[in-house]
Amino acid sequence: MRKIFLFITCVFCWEMAFAQLPNTNIYLFDMVQKGDSLFLFKNPQLLTGFNSNGYNNQPAFISNDEIYFSSGTASEENPTNIISLDLTRKVKTQITLSDDREYSPTPLREPYYFSTVRQEADGKDTQRLWVFPVDRSSKGKPILSNTTGVGYHCWLTRNMVALFIVGEPHKLAIADTQDKSVKTLTSNIGRCMQRLPNGNLAYIHKATETNWTLKELDIRTLRSSTIVSTVPQSEDFVVLPDNTFLMASGSEIFKYKKGWDTAWLKVGDFSKLGLRGINRMAVSKDGKIALVNMK
Repeated sequence: MRKIFLFITCVFCWEMAFAQLPNTNIYLFDMVQKGDSLFLFKNPQLLTGFNSNGYNNQPAFISNDEIYFSSGTASEENPTNIISLDLTRKVKTQITLSDDREYSPTPLREPYYFSTVRQEADGKDTQRLWVFPVDRSSKGKPILSNTTGVGYHCWLTRNMVALFIVGEPHKLAIADTQDKSVKTLTSNIGRCMQRLPNGNLAYIHKATETNWTLKELDIRTLRSSTIVSTVPQSEDFVVLPDNTFLMASGSEIFKYKKGWDTAWLKVGDFSKLGLRGINRMAVSKDGKIALVNMK
């Protein structure tokens, strides 16, 4: 496989404060799917060479040629903000700059806006869901002002959003941004939530320390059904347009397609590139895949 090329960009100087975060980097590949079981991962690039010893995580494709992610230094003195990389022009842009910490940039189910989980510098580290315009014409606003403890989120419709609520245990809730209602559905969930091609929600349920299952929530009935057990001790996944699930574990990626596969099938091994801690992933509509690797 080709040598990994650095994404050309300059180092940005950070000025605020945040807690210690792991050293993570984001890698980009062209993903070619041939049939149901053969996947090729080509043209590897390290996107975060400008901050290779820092924190770079939770990537999301805003378009086929632009990716957002949360980035900061791996120290105790600086915050995380949202960064944009234009993959065609090789341009890096800082999207947010505040005293707060922003995570999980996510495009809304309508154009021109994206959301983040913001850990606010209010002395309480309040975590709420915020919405920002893509054109940076404003500094954003909280969209569910009275709902705190938000860890992760996934947009299901224009007004319906799934929330991972931090707690003991963590909970899955469904919120309506119009009437501001929040309904808790279940507990002991994983951090990854994905919208399925049919509009339903896929999430991980951790019944015990070892019994983890991938589930589908019907957004009309709010009832869940089991899809398959996860790759052991793995909770990060993406869903392709043909309903194929990809799940990461260590240096490997596995696939599962309901009605086709009887078990998870390994389709990628990135150990030769030094990627041995793959967790979060993101896929573009034209077949690019971003992988987060933890050192």
